[in-house]
Amino acid sequence: MKRLLIAGLSAAAMLAGGSLMLDRTGGTVAHAQEASAESKQIVEAAKARGEIGERIDGYLAPVGAISPDVRAAMDDINISRKTKYESLASSRGTTTRIVAQLAGEALIERAAPGEFVMGQSGQWTQK
Repeated sequence: MKRLLIAGLSAAAMLAGGSLMLDRTGGTVAHAQEASAESKQIVEAAKARGEIGERIDGYLAPVGAISPDVRAAMDDINISRKTKYESLASSRGTTTRIVAQLAGEALIERAAPGEFVMGQSGQWTQK
C-alpha cells in the first residue's frame, strides 16, 4: 500500500506542474511534462472561472458548457495524465485506475478555493 501511495503522490506532483517521478529505487527522476504550456494556462484559467474541475478519478471534466479551446486544452491535459498514470502503474505493478484515483485525491486536496471538485458522490462542489 505504501508503494501505491508513493506512486500516487509522485503522479500528483507531476500533474501539478512538477516534473518529478520516483525511479525504481525510490529516488526522483526528472520527467518532462507532456501537455503544452498553452494547455496548462487555458486549463488553469478555466478552473479559476469555474468552467472545469478536478474529479476523484484523476481527470479534468467540464462543470458546464465550455468552449472548444477549453475542451481541447482539457483533453490535452487528460491525455498527458493518462499516459503518466499508465507508466506509473506499469512500473509499480498496479492498475492505472488506482494510480489515477490516488492522483485525483491529491489534486482535489490541492484545488484552490473557489475551484470545483467532484468526489466519490459524483456531485460538483466548490472548495
